[in-house]
Amino acid sequence: MAVNADRFYVARWMIAGILFGACFPLIAWWVAIAQHGALTFAELHIQQPVMWVVDLAPSVLGAVGMAIGSLHGHLQRTRASVEQVAHQIAASWTAELHRANLELVESLDERQQFYAAMSHELRTPLSAIVGYSALSNGIELQPPEMNGYMGEIYSSATALLGMVNDLLDAAKLDQHGISMTIEDLDVNGAVGELAGRLEPLAKQKGLSIRTELGVEAVARADGGRLRQILNNLVTNAIKYTDGGAITIRTAASDDGGVIIEVEDTGVGLRPDDLRSIFMPYEQTAAAVGRSDSTGLGLFICRTFANAMGAQLTAHSEGPGQGACFTLELPAATGEPAEPRIASFQQQAALSA
Repeated sequence: MAVNADRFYVARWMIAGILFGACFPLIAWWVAIAQHGALTFAELHIQQPVMWVVDLAPSVLGAVGMAIGSLHGHLQRTRASVEQVAHQIAASWTAELHRANLELVESLDERQQFYAAMSHELRTPLSAIVGYSALSNGIELQPPEMNGYMGEIYSSATALLGMVNDLLDAAKLDQHGISMTIEDLDVNGAVGELAGRLEPLAKQKGLSIRTELGVEAVARADGGRLRQILNNLVTNAIKYTDGGAITIRTAASDDGGVIIEVEDTGVGLRPDDLRSIFMPYEQTAAAVGRSDSTGLGLFICRTFANAMGAQLTAHSEGPGQGACFTLELPAATGEPAEPRIASFQQQAALSA
């Protein structure tokens, strides 16, 4: 196929050169006859020696056309070869990038599966430690210092269990997402249950948990994830508060939903903290250097809140002035339960 193409290029340019070159002697002959009348071949060439050069024009231009055709064919072959090599290189790079991407995705999946498996295996014994150590609250143990030891075990195990839960949820949210069931539920009941369960943890630091519940507090949310959000907010408040109280209050919002506030008298938040506190792996100035924080808790809470159609915000007057976290839930609708999926990809799309 390439040989035929080369012949075509050479023949085309050679014929063009011959035809173009033939015009010169014909025109020259016509001009000479017009000037001198009828002349013989010898007489014309004697009077016009340049005619010897003109006579060679078809042959010379034909040869030039053949050379041009050969060069043109060579350039075409070179371009085709270069394009083929470029396509091969591009295909090779594309295949290599695709293979590297598959290996990266596979390694990430394996790592996420490992984190999820390890987090799950750690959560079971930690839950038992938290549960059994909580039973000692309110019981005078002998010797008396055992009460302090058990309190340390309870608070440390609770903090570690929260970190493990964050890692497990992060792996699920990043990999496949977490299923949720959105339905109408009693917010006051969830708040009262949570306050009772975390009261022992607050007492370990000499704090109290107060509840200020509205008359009616029915909103649309996922019950399990709502309790998880509140648990994270209250345990954080306990963690960063050394004196005073933690207040959980509920009230109706203007659109018929429910507002839940978790307010503390702790270390407070800087303006920079308020801008970054809900970002992954970000920690406040008070949290830097602590070993009981993953930097994921509030990011996970906001991911769950957004998936439920709720809004989670934070407010503080500054360092040492305490902080208040507000969760605004949508109003109850009376409709059947609705399944949803919460994921980091969904959260990223909402933040974009």
